Amino acid sequence: MRTYLKSAVIVCFAAALTAFYFYQTAESRAQNKPGEPYLSANQQKDQFPSNVNLNCQGCHGAGKTLPNLGGEQFHKDAHGAFDQSIHGRIGAASCKACHTVNGDMSTVLPAEDPKSTVNRANLPQTCGTCHQNALNSFHLSIHGSRRDQGNTKVATCADCHGSHSIVAVKDINSTLSRANTATTVCIKCHSKEVSDYESSSHGMALMAGNAKAPNCTDCHTAVSHLQAPLSLRDFNMSMVAKCSQCHASQAPSYRDTFHGQSSALGYRLAATCADCHTQHNNLPPSDPRSSVNPAHLVQTCSKCHTDVSANFAAYNPHPQPNNPEKSLLVYYVSHFMEWLLIVVFSFFGIHTVLWLQRSLAAYFSEKHETSADDEQYVVRFAPIHRFTHVLIVVSFILLAATGLPLMFYYTDWGRAFEQWGGGVAVMRYVHRICAVITFGYAGIHLYYVVRKAVFERKFSILYGPESMMIRKQDFIDVFNMFRWFFYLGPRPKLDRWTYWEKFDYFAVFWGIPVIGLSGLMLWFPTFFSYLLPGVVLNLAMIIHGEEALLATAFIFAFHFFHNHLRPENFPMDTVIFTGKMTLARFKDERASEYERMVDEGTLETIFTDPPSRRARLISKTFGFAAYIAGLIMVIAIFVTLLTMKH
Repeated sequence: MRTYLKSAVIVCFAAALTAFYFYQTAESRAQNKPGEPYLSANQQKDQFPSNVNLNCQGCHGAGKTLPNLGGEQFHKDAHGAFDQSIHGRIGAASCKACHTVNGDMSTVLPAEDPKSTVNRANLPQTCGTCHQNALNSFHLSIHGSRRDQGNTKVATCADCHGSHSIVAVKDINSTLSRANTATTVCIKCHSKEVSDYESSSHGMALMAGNAKAPNCTDCHTAVSHLQAPLSLRDFNMSMVAKCSQCHASQAPSYRDTFHGQSSALGYRLAATCADCHTQHNNLPPSDPRSSVNPAHLVQTCSKCHTDVSANFAAYNPHPQPNNPEKSLLVYYVSHFMEWLLIVVFSFFGIHTVLWLQRSLAAYFSEKHETSADDEQYVVRFAPIHRFTHVLIVVSFILLAATGLPLMFYYTDWGRAFEQWGGGVAVMRYVHRICAVITFGYAGIHLYYVVRKAVFERKFSILYGPESMMIRKQDFIDVFNMFRWFFYLGPRPKLDRWTYWEKFDYFAVFWGIPVIGLSGLMLWFPTFFSYLLPGVVLNLAMIIHGEEALLATAFIFAFHFFHNHLRPENFPMDTVIFTGKMTLARFKDERASEYERMVDEGTLETIFTDPPSRRARLISKTFGFAAYIAGLIMVIAIFVTLLTMKH
């Protein structure tokens, strides 16, 4: 019995010791960090300075106000940083302003708590209580818009500005100062990009103390409080203008290419600065690591173009036609095209002004009495010529309307034409379809000439008064025409084809192979670069643009005057569409041809019936549509050239 009693006492004593042990362990876990021993109240008090009051009145005593109350005793680092911050120095905010909801201390929660006012998800709204404009613009930024889409990992206010130690952005100690942005802020999330930037020309220049060298936010303006681009492609497109602000010497030469012109009009497939030079690791061409180093150009160009050869990569995307040191060939070809335009426009400009004043004087001084010849019509153009001219009119106007917007991308009317045409992507196809039509009517005309000369043995098409070939009489007609302009002689008697009509004809004969071949090179650049050096593509761009401008302005200005704007023909000459003209007009305008046909007895062979009312209506409708379209374009061209700053 005593043995059992003794055993029971021992068991009870052991149980009491075990219970006490677990009690102490629970207290330690409740009041201390995991793994640390339990500290009594006195032991805890010993961990703080003697002036720290851990009792309730330590924080809630009389005269205790935030932030300088008990909290200061426990958050010395935070308070020290806050005192030096812009908030602390100007008294713009307090602890309660950020860490509580309307000053309610019961809402103070750890930042990890989703309900905390300083939780990552809630921080923009907390900061926005004072910075409402910044909050609104933050939602527009790339970070803010991503957060609104549910991505909680993107940067928020404190990630960029800091928490307690916020200072003005212009302050050298700010995390967002030019020198610190990349290494203290952006690197947190974009380490790869920052690494590339630091090894780039921009990064090395900034670290070397170049105050003009860009940092992250100079280019990525939408990371904080500006409208974010819809996509990376939109960003790269917008960066062309940003890059041009610093690289002003390279910007014009880029805009001289299809890349630059089409990107300015919003063509998303056109290469931008970032496509060739990379987004962050941009280096000069002389650097072996550069994407535009000659050793890497084929790889760089292959990102957009297939079957790229070394010749193709030799194309210069930054041509400088006025700099002979870059390329003598480009320099001389560019200046030749410019002088060709100047000479042609100078001569025909003077010719037109003199003709206009003389024609007006003749129109108002000379009387034309109606006769039977006004009722009799003669054939002026055969159906094949009328059909060919319709093809010329349609294709030429559409070629001009789809090509000029690229050349004049910087004008309001150029951008308007681009929008009306459905954008660069659509205009490219329309332009190419019209190019095929151009080659088509050129082939039709060549077939007509060969058939007449070779198969029908009518060699008069190659020489003589019925030929378009230049002859001695044309120079005599020019001389006599200028004598008439200056009231020094009568108006010359002209034959079937005048000197200005022959100029128009050979302008087309010159223009189609020149514009056509250069256009084909730009259409199929990789194919032609296998046969020719890359500089030929630069020449093709210059020749195609300058010759097209010359042809467009000449046709819409001088050709229109020769045929429609002269007082005797105003407002519209429909002969080219109906193929018929009055005998009276034929005798007046083609006196030499008329006299020759009378002598030969062949005049009656060209007599015909008057054009039908339907033919007149269709001719005038089609003619005026083309006429007005051409005048709009030529006026826009001349106004732009005259007002353009050099």
